Amino acid sequence: MKKHLLLLFTFVFLSSLLNAQDGHKHDRHKKIRAYKVAHITEKLNFTSQEAEKFWPIYNEYNDQMMKLHREERYKIKKRIDKLGGIDKLTEDQAKEILGRITDVETKRNELKSSFFNKVSKFLSYRKILKLEVAEHEFNRKLLRKLRGSKKYKH
Repeated sequence: MKKHLLLLFTFVFLSSLLNAQDGHKHDRHKKIRAYKVAHITEKLNFTSQEAEKFWPIYNEYNDQMMKLHREERYKIKKRIDKLGGIDKLTEDQAKEILGRITDVETKRNELKSSFFNKVSKFLSYRKILKLEVAEHEFNRKLLRKLRGSKKYKH
C-alpha cells in the first residue's frame, strides 16, 4: 500500500511539473529531472522508508555533480579559447589542461564514492548497482530522444 501511495505521489508531482510551459531552459531541466525521478523510482522499487532517505541524498549528490561538470567545463573551455583554441596550444598548455580534466574526473569519482557510502547504510548493494544501470539507461533514452527531436527540426 505504501509503495502505491509513493508511486501515486511521484506521478502527481511529475504531472504538475510536466504541465509547466516548455519555453524556458529551466522548465526543460525540471521536466528532465522529473522524468529521471520517475525512471529511477520505477526501476528501484523503493520502499517508502528508502525513498524518504534516498532522494535528499541523491538530489544533493546530483546537484554537486552537475555543478562540478558545468563549472569545470566552462573554465576549461574558457582557458582553451583564451589560448587561441586547441590547435594553438603548446604541449605544456595541453598537458596542464588534461591535468585539470583528470582532476575533475577524480573529484567526480570521490563524490560518487561518498554517495555510495551514504546510501549503502540503508540500500542494498544490489539496489545501488540497479541505480547505476537505471541512470545509464535514462541517459541513453534521453540522448535518443534528443537526437530524434533534432531530426525533425532541420
